[in-house]
Amino acid sequence: MLHPTPNDPNDDAEGVAGREQRRQAPAPARAVDIDPAWRAGKKLSEARRQLGLTLDQVAERIRVRREFLEALEEMNVKLLPGKAYTLAFLRSYARELGVEERAIVEQFQHESALSREDAQKPIRNPSSKPHRERPWLAAVALGVLAIAFVGWRALQAPEGSEAGMESAVTESAQSSAVGGEIAAPRHVVEIKALADAWLEARGPDGTVFFSRTLRAGDVYRPDASPGWTLHARDGGAFELFVNGAAAGPLGAPGMPVLGRSIDEVQPLAQAGLVRPRT
Repeated sequence: MLHPTPNDPNDDAEGVAGREQRRQAPAPARAVDIDPAWRAGKKLSEARRQLGLTLDQVAERIRVRREFLEALEEMNVKLLPGKAYTLAFLRSYARELGVEERAIVEQFQHESALSREDAQKPIRNPSSKPHRERPWLAAVALGVLAIAFVGWRALQAPEGSEAGMESAVTESAQSSAVGGEIAAPRHVVEIKALADAWLEARGPDGTVFFSRTLRAGDVYRPDASPGWTLHARDGGAFELFVNGAAAGPLGAPGMPVLGRSIDEVQPLAQAGLVRPRT
């Protein structure tokens, strides 16, 4: 009876090691077809779809929250935690999808204009720079001159003259009409941080005038021209005031605010809710 020849122990060890390496080796990466003309976010989403992966699957693999991956695909930097973290998440995501990291990072930064959260003063567009002059000062001066002129004309008219009195009243009314629109009360808006949170203010043409993380208790008063808007990651982290009167929160707690008009912020009208800023 024939008996099988025992294998060399070294051969068995090499065979086991080879099988283990083959078992642990990752499957070959599947190539993705990406159009160079696509925006960075679309390249990420299309690569993920071609690989048959969901956002939840990728999030579990690279340990990045699903909403951050979704924000990368939509190129919505307002929902991302900051430039340093955003770029780190982007590199991990690109690496997982087999997309060239350096190219996608450069393209993403160029196309999304990541918001800065440093202490440097934002660069303003000269064409949208708010005027330092206060229009209401000119209106007050005009009103004073008009009253003085009307009084002088009244003194020049004969005592008891109806014509002189009528002229004074008419000129006073006209002066009020001319200066009334200019001398309207200012709409002074203040934003108070209730917790450490990021806030941004933009001009009507999209120029960023303020982009910074405010500390709890900080107050920002924009020198706003018409058309300014406010942006925040957490609307409930800020309380608004108009001319010292409470105007409610900037937005819903835990929800982002994208483009709330400063012109439309008004004091709370309900009785008992208006209170001075503390």
